[in-house]
Amino acid sequence: MEQAVCRARAERRREQRFATEVSATLNWEGTSQPVQIRNISIYGALVSGAWLPVVGERVTLIADYLEVCGTVIWNGPDRCGLLLSHAVDPQAIVCQEHNEVSDARLLTLREILPGHYA
Repeated sequence: MEQAVCRARAERRREQRFATEVSATLNWEGTSQPVQIRNISIYGALVSGAWLPVVGERVTLIADYLEVCGTVIWNGPDRCGLLLSHAVDPQAIVCQEHNEVSDARLLTLREILPGHYA
């Protein structure tokens, strides 16, 4: 008889996620709702809010230093996951939360290898 092995589900994300608490607006189908960005990566974001779109809905996420289109890829009672349409700089969003970004000291990251920035 074959032996079954149970293992914890491995984290399969390619890009690092950054925890944050940034206020933003999520727009879709003529609806505009305030949300909180709970975490963000180069191509994805977790947002929470009172009323959120369904899976498959095309949305626009807007915050200071950020405006990006995306698609809802999962949702729950008060949060949803977004697949962003293009790469964003998650560090700029995290810095926004801590008020570390100023017009005089903007940090620009360049991709030096696939998925590695400096």
